[in-house]
Amino acid sequence: MAFKDLRDFVARLEKEGELKRFTEEVHWNLEAGAITQNPVGIGYKTVEAAVKALKGEKLPKIIDTGFYWYDKTNINDPKIQALLYK
Repeated sequence: MAFKDLRDFVARLEKEGELKRFTEEVHWNLEAGAITQNPVGIGYKTVEAAVKALKGEKLPKIIDTGFYWYDKTNINDPKIQALLYK
């Protein structure tokens, strides 16, 4: 089965009940860690893309906005804490 892109693949997993989304904090006895998006990177890249578009520059199809892996060794790092919802 072919997929157009990662979003298409994730949508299929959700539709078939094969994807589980977690919104709870990481439970260190059960999970190795987690990945979080970078909201600052998302905002920065959005504005950057908008400026390029206004200038008529070509934009890439996919823009990597960044992510971070966290676990019990770095969850208290201020850089990670700033990205986590309270």
